[in-house]
Amino acid sequence: MYRRSSALLTDVSLYDSCLFSNCVKKIFSRQKSSAEEFKYKLEYSVTGVKTALELLNFTNQPELSIPYLQSLEQSMAETGFRYAVVYKENVPVLCCYFQLFTIQSANFNLENNKSFARRIVKFFLDIKKVKILISGNVLRNGTPSYCFDRTQCSDEQATELVASIAEKIASEECATALVLRDLTFTPVTNAWLEKLGYQQPFDDATMVMEVDPGWGNIEGYVAQLTRKYRSRANKILTSGNAVTLKELGLDEIKENTNRISTLFSEVVASQKFRLDRVDAAHFADLKALYGSGFEFWGYFIDGELVAFYTAFITQDAFEIYYVGLDYAANNEHQLYFNILLSGLSRCIQLGKKQLKLGRTSFDAKASLGARPEAANYYLKTSHIPQAVVNWFALYFSSLEDGKWKLRNPFGQTA
Repeated sequence: MYRRSSALLTDVSLYDSCLFSNCVKKIFSRQKSSAEEFKYKLEYSVTGVKTALELLNFTNQPELSIPYLQSLEQSMAETGFRYAVVYKENVPVLCCYFQLFTIQSANFNLENNKSFARRIVKFFLDIKKVKILISGNVLRNGTPSYCFDRTQCSDEQATELVASIAEKIASEECATALVLRDLTFTPVTNAWLEKLGYQQPFDDATMVMEVDPGWGNIEGYVAQLTRKYRSRANKILTSGNAVTLKELGLDEIKENTNRISTLFSEVVASQKFRLDRVDAAHFADLKALYGSGFEFWGYFIDGELVAFYTAFITQDAFEIYYVGLDYAANNEHQLYFNILLSGLSRCIQLGKKQLKLGRTSFDAKASLGARPEAANYYLKTSHIPQAVVNWFALYFSSLEDGKWKLRNPFGQTA
């Protein structure tokens, strides 16, 4: 079925390394200054763009702060970072960042991919490695990956600049795939990207739950469920009675670093595919950076940490981030489902409109009342045939169990 890489791959890159220059000329051609006054700088660490980033991050978005990005660099040891700055007359007008991943068979948990294992191993033995360039932070959806001077260009123009820089980096890195996400996509930019060969090969989504302020507390939520789901929720809550839930401060997170790492590793080991993983120190970094805007909740049995979940508190949402589990304790106390209910409880207590639950375990989150929300992105490939792209699109679509379905725990019509 599979032929050798010489028959499979092409040496011709589809990325346009000159697109950036053309984009600059188009965007700034009507301004007094010529396009030649615009310069592009590429760095491999956030320290190299520190001055530009601090100048352009007008709204002080923490996800574009130096400490946050330094934490990502330190925590994601297997990931390459690329930062780019566009200058006009030596003054920065746009700054963006990307993550570069090298994919090999080690990124796949073959034990949990039995139906695909033989083909995956054969494929990766043939091509040795694949590089994927992704705009922004793959660990979180909907966070900023760039900032710019709005007196110099519009949202659409900034998206075109970021995409053009991405093409240049992808060409230089001989990347197999380029993924653009967390940018401003409009009909104009979409048409432009599709003309350049970008596509959306499969649907991607995150699970989001709308919270009714009338619930008041978790008991109010449970009371609104149908009898079937109300009985299920009560059983889950009862199974967690033997477990102590406690919020951990910065010092406590640091004290439990080894145990946190162990629990997080159990979850990572259960995943079918991963690009990279963060280390336990990342959570302490986030607590130090965000303060009360980042929460770490631990579940204890007889004084031992058996599970945890982390969450960001934004203006309108409570966003569950990473979790860790002792799966033996999880089976007895339904810890994962208690985490979902605890997250919902916090969301209600904080008066947030949405509970954001991420991209995994769709069926469990649908049972809570969450629904999928489209996550837009664009993909472009090079050095690889379309047939292989289609196969991987199908594979990654299947990672989230296709048997999951929307639930109606409140008895409403979908």
